[in-house]
Amino acid sequence: MRERIKVGLCDEFVNQISLPGLAADYSHGFEEMILLNKAFAVMLAKQGIVAKEDIKQILEGLEYAHQNLKPEQLDPQLEDLYFNVERTMMKKAGAVGGRLHTGRSRNDILATQTRMMIRPTVYSVMERLLAFQDILLQKAEENLETVITGYTHFQPGQPITYGHYLTTMASAFVRDFDRIKAAYINTNQSPYGAAAFAGSGFAIDRQYLSELLGFDRILENSLDCIGSRDYIVELDAAYAMMMLNVSRFAEDLYIWATHEFGTLDFSGEIAICSSIMPQKKNPMSLEYARGKSGHAIGILVSAMTALKGSSYTNNGDEHEAHTLYWEGLKQTMTGLEMLLQTVKYSSVRKERAYENTATNYCTVTNLADFMVKEYGISFTQAHDIVGNALAILDENKLGIRDMDSKMIRKCCKDLLGHELEITDEQIEGVLEPFNNIQGKITIGGPSTASVTQMIQNLTAKVAEQKEWLQGAEDHVTKAYAKLAEEEKKIVG
Repeated sequence: MRERIKVGLCDEFVNQISLPGLAADYSHGFEEMILLNKAFAVMLAKQGIVAKEDIKQILEGLEYAHQNLKPEQLDPQLEDLYFNVERTMMKKAGAVGGRLHTGRSRNDILATQTRMMIRPTVYSVMERLLAFQDILLQKAEENLETVITGYTHFQPGQPITYGHYLTTMASAFVRDFDRIKAAYINTNQSPYGAAAFAGSGFAIDRQYLSELLGFDRILENSLDCIGSRDYIVELDAAYAMMMLNVSRFAEDLYIWATHEFGTLDFSGEIAICSSIMPQKKNPMSLEYARGKSGHAIGILVSAMTALKGSSYTNNGDEHEAHTLYWEGLKQTMTGLEMLLQTVKYSSVRKERAYENTATNYCTVTNLADFMVKEYGISFTQAHDIVGNALAILDENKLGIRDMDSKMIRKCCKDLLGHELEITDEQIEGVLEPFNNIQGKITIGGPSTASVTQMIQNLTAKVAEQKEWLQGAEDHVTKAYAKLAEEEKKIVG
């Protein structure tokens, strides 16, 4: 293997590169390494490149390696997991085991293994994201009429419902799923059979290899098979985007849970106490949800930086692109889970939230709208009338409930030159938060009918996503079953 080089790897290379790399590849991709070797063996037999009797010995040797090669037996002087598997396989298969490497290279082996071992991790993220969607939509349905204040610039804007807010976040996470799905589609393409980068002189059936290993299609260009790592960056980017939404969602809940807002109540399952202040009930789950997003962004930048100076072929640099993928995956899953649990174990203080909305001026846009509809004045005029009335309230240290028809009529006369025949009952009705919400008639608004429709639409979309994911997982499961059948035909 190292005949030209003659000498072994130095201790520094072994300890800092080979051993860590071996441990990681074994931990994340040993099963995949065995499967892709078996698939190649079966393909060699099918194509008549290697005699079936030899392939039988090779397959038996691979199963021997599968059962007997343990982490503590890995030899870093053999450079990587592939050669460790090959050496163990040949203990059983003998010299004939060397025929397995006909027409292929470590380059396409490692490119294939990386895609295979990343693939199930994408399923894990998607599955948890779909579980989160279920909780969001369930909570949204429970809070169709839970009035809260909607904000812009962290100032009260207009009333909405908690159900409306939760469908907002569900919509964002539906898009996140689709981004991860798009990255998965680019990930699940087979580079196997490209050899070092220039293809093979043997009749390697790349399509058959793809089918046996659960890929959706082959990645056609042989150099692209070896040089491409953009799918890792794409996955990292999709996770980072999702974690941005996780962090922004967490930030809203975090602020609403403060004493000053008093809108959100979270239970002890997600709270941490203080070592000195007995009254403290800290929403640490939200802090972790926000904090984990930073790791996801950092790992995206790390992958992009590792690749940016790498030529488009096989280099050690490109293997650095996925070095931190596993840590990023862990942090992403933790952040997502912390937000999921927060939504699960929290609720809106409905009376407090309603009182805030009823008194923080956020309903007055509806008063301006009412005057436009009822009296035919321009919205600019109505905006000025209501603004002047609010200024009077502020100047006299009054609240919104002190606004009456006399005040509005005076402002109308000052600005329009005449009064509008508005009543106290009309003012009270249009300023009432729930009536205000139900008056919003455009698609996607916070009214009960609108949010109900959005929940139905999102539920249908999530069902489609679940069906797609199940199909993707089943496709791989069936491929591995087919590989096992083909192996059995040869081995008996």
